[in-house]
Amino acid sequence: MPDKQKMTPVIDISPLTSSNSELWRVVDQMIGEACQARGGFVVTGLPPLMQQKDAIVENFFKVFDLPESVLYEIAKREMRSDSKLTVRGYLNRNKGGFAYGEQFDLGPEDIAPGPDIDGIEMLINKNAWPSQEPERGWRKEVIEHFQQMESLGILIIRSIARYLGVDEFAAAGRFETSSSTLRFLKYPKRPDHIEILGEKGAMRVVDGCEVPLVASEHTDNCGLTFQWQDEPGLQIQTPDGEWLGIPNIRKGFSVHLGEALDTQTAGRMHATPHRVYSTGKTRHSMVFFLEPNLFGSVKPFSTEPNEPIASDENTYAASMINTLRNTGRA
Repeated sequence: MPDKQKMTPVIDISPLTSSNSELWRVVDQMIGEACQARGGFVVTGLPPLMQQKDAIVENFFKVFDLPESVLYEIAKREMRSDSKLTVRGYLNRNKGGFAYGEQFDLGPEDIAPGPDIDGIEMLINKNAWPSQEPERGWRKEVIEHFQQMESLGILIIRSIARYLGVDEFAAAGRFETSSSTLRFLKYPKRPDHIEILGEKGAMRVVDGCEVPLVASEHTDNCGLTFQWQDEPGLQIQTPDGEWLGIPNIRKGFSVHLGEALDTQTAGRMHATPHRVYSTGKTRHSMVFFLEPNLFGSVKPFSTEPNEPIASDENTYAASMINTLRNTGRA
């Protein structure tokens, strides 16, 4: 099984939580260069609250152990045609398609409004919590993790903004009261007959070995994507076309770039193509998509602290509605 592939850089971000701006600049430079040259990096040196205990992380994935009937109650529209859930809830891609596996998505507990545009109701879903908890206290731990990831995301956005020479507070402001998504994923071993995006076999060569895809090559809509995995499998593609693996660091998260950040940086940082292959074992991953708030602009960041309010067509909400419709999830 692949174990010698080139890996993304690892960056200790602990100086970003200090008051030493000279140390910030060193880390800002490392993050900025990794984003531009590699498409992402792995963060370590997390604040103490972010250093989840293994037992808590393992509890998160017990959502997939709930009875099928409980999960079906909170199924997304992609899975259940009468469902009103589009961006929150449960989805089982057991017949393949874009990916093969299960996912559960949630967002902020307090739903923020969005611009008055057609289709906005698709983005304003309450969290679809299962009617029974997998473990006592599970919901509380998940909510706390969401909040911690949101704080980490804004810390990294501010660092990127400083590197680019734009106003860090204006940039971070676009992601406050965000519409971010926390996703739990379970990728079982993929049967040979399952197609990925219509591709039979869907094999890729990694370190000279043929391995099956469980999620096809794609980019994300968000600003930043953070991912934790218990098994290898995630790869990101650099701007020069090289595929890099993600080191399995339990006390850190891989970070790559989304389409919103691509436009917000005027293409100075490109959205990162990525994919997931299978090692033959069941793989779990936790993904946090740091997304702008629904009013947040997707136009380039400003060098001024007081930037103008985005027009409706330039909001993240408009961008996401177009994506849902274009991908048939509306």
